[in-house]
Amino acid sequence: MSFDAYIEVGSNGQWYDLDSEWGINSTFGWEDKGLRGHVFGNADNSLLIIGFKGTSGSIFNTEPTGEQDKFNDNMLFSCCCAKVDRTWKGICECSDKTYSCDSQCLEKKLVSSELYYDYANRIYMSVNDKYPNATIWLTGHSLGGAIASLVGQTFGVPTVTFESPGDRLASRRLHMPQPPGAPNLPIWHFGHTADPLFIGVCTGPMSGCYYAGYAMESRCHAGKVCIWDTVKDHGWRVNLATHRIGDVIENIIKKPSEFPLPPCEIQQDCDDCGLWVYNDPRD
Repeated sequence: MSFDAYIEVGSNGQWYDLDSEWGINSTFGWEDKGLRGHVFGNADNSLLIIGFKGTSGSIFNTEPTGEQDKFNDNMLFSCCCAKVDRTWKGICECSDKTYSCDSQCLEKKLVSSELYYDYANRIYMSVNDKYPNATIWLTGHSLGGAIASLVGQTFGVPTVTFESPGDRLASRRLHMPQPPGAPNLPIWHFGHTADPLFIGVCTGPMSGCYYAGYAMESRCHAGKVCIWDTVKDHGWRVNLATHRIGDVIENIIKKPSEFPLPPCEIQQDCDDCGLWVYNDPRD
């Protein structure tokens, strides 16, 4: 479903057929250049799964949603509005000098921007209003997974993501309840150690993310992480190509004897943006 969220129904794109009990309940966003995906349902719509599309990657943003995807990536997963270093202009004026950021300015920018998160909340509420007795789950890959997780945290909805960037940074900036005060979140992030986006190492001038203009600096996840150690156990090399959901399905999920389900654990001793100083004029 996370893969199919990238494909418009009726298009010529590759589609993974689902089990016979699943069908497309509805779709959203395909007429616009923003958040897209599908709502999948069982025969009586008692169980619904909302799948959010992730980033449509293109260095030159030639994909229909490329520009908005990139904006959301840079707002949600960068330390301070994609102001990576002095060579980057950034997408807000919250960084006054190297590794220094105005927290209040950054939070205002997040709230005032038209983020996919806001649209995803409306989509969830619409589905919930239409099917008040249904059990609803959320899913997505990459950016789509992070959006699903943020909505899941907002409404307490079970969520399963694949290869999503660290979402805890955005979660805190959006003032969502955080452990230990919040109960265990029903959110599971599946990923592997050869994916630089999932483990948070797609950074620096030599990385593909930097070259393409993506400031993917976060690494910590909310909820639980379920990690296949493909580097240690299978000799994979860290490579951005392994981030693709199709590769994950074909090379990991379809090989359960070689890649059994990993344990899911809360991410301990994980910090984002350790080099940055965040100043708040409200203090």
